[in-house]
Amino acid sequence: MTFDPDKLSRALRALRAALPGDPRKADVPKLGKAQAGNLLQAIAFAVERLEGLSERLDPIRPPAFVLDPTDPKTTGMLIGKLLEEVAPLGLDKLDMFYGSGVYAIYYLGDFPAYQAIRGTLCPIYVGKADPANPKAKTPKEQGPRLCGRLQEHAKSIRNARNLRLADFACRYLVIQSGWQKGAEEYLIHTYQPVWNIEVGVCSGIGKHGDTARTERSDWDILHPGRPWADGQTSRSGQTPQKLSAAIDANFVELCDGEPDRWLPLLNQEWVKARFKR
Repeated sequence: MTFDPDKLSRALRALRAALPGDPRKADVPKLGKAQAGNLLQAIAFAVERLEGLSERLDPIRPPAFVLDPTDPKTTGMLIGKLLEEVAPLGLDKLDMFYGSGVYAIYYLGDFPAYQAIRGTLCPIYVGKADPANPKAKTPKEQGPRLCGRLQEHAKSIRNARNLRLADFACRYLVIQSGWQKGAEEYLIHTYQPVWNIEVGVCSGIGKHGDTARTERSDWDILHPGRPWADGQTSRSGQTPQKLSAAIDANFVELCDGEPDRWLPLLNQEWVKARFKR
């Protein structure tokens, strides 16, 4: 349909005449549910079309991107990228410290299932630690939450009979209360860590002691050793071999789907072995 500026001008003049002086203070008659719904739908349609047309008519183009520091997604991205610049620390060298925030755990060892990410920027798991007091203003008020969370992971790794804590490193940032979730989400969706069940293929690395359930987690199947999980079994028939194959297949699928993004990020020895590059 060809745009007719004169026709639109006449329609807008008629609309202006039909509108009350101050719509928010207008004496609106009581309408039936169907009539009100139809009118609301027509208004929404007109507003959407007019806003789109307004952008086309404006000779000055809007910017392609607006940086809004108050947007949780933007702040999460900035925090996540800053975390990537932090020097990694051995998980076995962690001291106590105050603060809550976000962290990433990396694998450096030779466990076969993790060869795709060995020694890379791709974490095996990322997480957040919420402050003890949601309104905390200082790290001390937040409490030693971040180091406590990392120490819980260290304990799980230390208990595993087929892993060494010395083969794990971490990066972490203590951040202002309330911003940790956005940073965690950025890292999860950027690197899709295999043990973050939101995007990965395995679960259970973050469990602290679930004796009420009899179902053994993926972590306790692949890395047995946590005492409280010894009496649990896998009702799903999951095995270490199946989990290892699923982890490897996950990275192959990522590379097949977005090779330009993932192939440079992963361990190049694994890439050469899997893709003959």
